[in-house]
Amino acid sequence: MEIVLLALIALVLLAGLVLFAVGYRGWHWGTITAAILLLLVAAGYTFLAGMLAERERAWREVIGDYRSKLASERDALVPGGAGRLVPDQSRKSLEALAAERARWRRVRDRIETWRGRYWDKAAFEPPRVAADDTVTPGRVTIEDVDQLTINPGAELYLFDDAPVEESGRFLGAFAVAAVDGNVLSVVPALPPTAADAALWQAGREEVTVYEDLPVDRWMAFHRTLPAAETETGSATALEQRKADPEELLEHLEGRLQEVRQHAEPVAEEEWPKLVDGLRSRSIVPGTYWAEVEFTESHSLPRSGEEPAEFEAGQTAMFDLETAQKLADDGAATIRTVERRRPLADAQTALRGGDYQLAGDGADRPTIRIEGVGFIRRMLEADIATITATTEKMKAARKAADSQLALHAREAEDLDADLTKWRSDADSAADVSDRFEARLESARTELVAVETAIVELGRELAGASALLVGAIDERAPPPVRAPPAAR
Repeated sequence: MEIVLLALIALVLLAGLVLFAVGYRGWHWGTITAAILLLLVAAGYTFLAGMLAERERAWREVIGDYRSKLASERDALVPGGAGRLVPDQSRKSLEALAAERARWRRVRDRIETWRGRYWDKAAFEPPRVAADDTVTPGRVTIEDVDQLTINPGAELYLFDDAPVEESGRFLGAFAVAAVDGNVLSVVPALPPTAADAALWQAGREEVTVYEDLPVDRWMAFHRTLPAAETETGSATALEQRKADPEELLEHLEGRLQEVRQHAEPVAEEEWPKLVDGLRSRSIVPGTYWAEVEFTESHSLPRSGEEPAEFEAGQTAMFDLETAQKLADDGAATIRTVERRRPLADAQTALRGGDYQLAGDGADRPTIRIEGVGFIRRMLEADIATITATTEKMKAARKAADSQLALHAREAEDLDADLTKWRSDADSAADVSDRFEARLESARTELVAVETAIVELGRELAGASALLVGAIDERAPPPVRAPPAAR
C-alpha cells in the first residue's frame, strides 16, 4: 500500500511539472505560486516518504535479526538458506530445555529423598550444661513455618550450615521436650560431654534440622557427569562442589575418593586377588560385584522364594564371591567386575538396630547391633570404673610408698646396727681367740698342776706312811687296831 501511495505522489509531481512547463504563461501569478508551493510540498513529501521508507527498511532488518535470534534462542533454529530456518543440532530449544529441566527436577526430587524431612536456616539456642551436669533445654526456631507437625518426644538431628573448613559439623541428636508454634524446646538425646558443651557454645548462626539422619545412597553421592567431562572443566556447579576436595579435611578427602570409586571397573588381572580377599574376609563382602553370562541353564535357590531360573546366554549381576562360585561350577563366565561403595546407615550407627539372620520361618535368630550411643555409655561406665580403680591404685601406691619409706628407714637402722654388730662380732672373735689361747694355756697349766698334785700326793702318802711307822715304833699299841693303810 505504501508503494502505491508513493507512485501516485510521483505521478502528481510529474503532472505538475508538465503543466507548469506548458501553461505557465497564461496562468495567474497566484496560480503559479500555488503550483510552485504544491511542487515544493510534493517534493518535501517525497523526501520524507523516502526517509520513512529507509527507516522502515532498517527496522525490518533489526526485526528480522531479532526474529532470527529469537528463533535461535527459543527454538534452536538457524538460517538454512532460501529464507528457511533449520534446527541447530548443537543447541536445544527452550521447550526442550524446559522439559529437560523438569526431568532433572524429578531426578533431584528422587535423589533428595535421602534427606527425608528437613528444615534449613533454623536458629539454634544450645542447651546449657551446669557444673552438676544438669541440662537447661535449648531452643530451635524454624522460620517460615507457622505450625510444625512435630510432637514432643521426637528426635531431631542438627547440622551446622557453616562449611567444613569453618568448623561446620554434626551438632548431635536432640529430643523435643515441648512445641510452641515454630519454636521447639530441645534437650540432648544422649548425655552431653564437655566436648559437646564446648561445641554448642561455639556459636551457630544457622542450622539444618533433620527429622531422620540422612540415608547413605549411591544415587545421592555418585557423580552426575563422567570423569572425562569433569576433567575438561564442563562439570556443573553441583559436580564441582562435590568433586572439589582441596579445602576439605584429609579424612573427608578419603571418603570423597570412596564415593568417586563407585561403579569403577576393576582390571581382570586383579580379580584373583579380590576373590582371595573375599574368602579370607580381608575385603568386606558386597564391595565388588560382577556381571556374568550363563553358559548353560542354571537354577539359584532363594531363601523363602522360588528358585531363580537363568537360561544360557542370559546375563545377571552378582556379588563377586557368588559369581566366582558360578564360574568355578562352569555355569557362567565373568564378564566385568566393578567396585561399589559400601553404604553406611548413620541412624543405625548412632542408635543401633536389630539384624535378623538368614533362615526359614519366623524363628530366625536376631542379633542386636549396638549403636554409638550405647557403646559410649558403656565406655563411660568403663572409664568411671577404671578411674575409680586408678584412684584406689593411687591411694594404695601412696600407702605403699609410705610403708616403703618406713621400711627404708628401718633398713638404714638395720644397716647401722649390722655395722655395729659386725664390729662387735669382730671384737668378740678377737676376744674369743684370746680366750681360746688363754684357755689352752690354762689347760696346760692345769695338767702341770694336776701332775704336781699327784706327785705331791704320792710324796704325802709316803711321808704319812713313814710318819705312822715312826709313831708306831715309839708309841704304845692302841686299844683299837689302827686303820688299815690305804
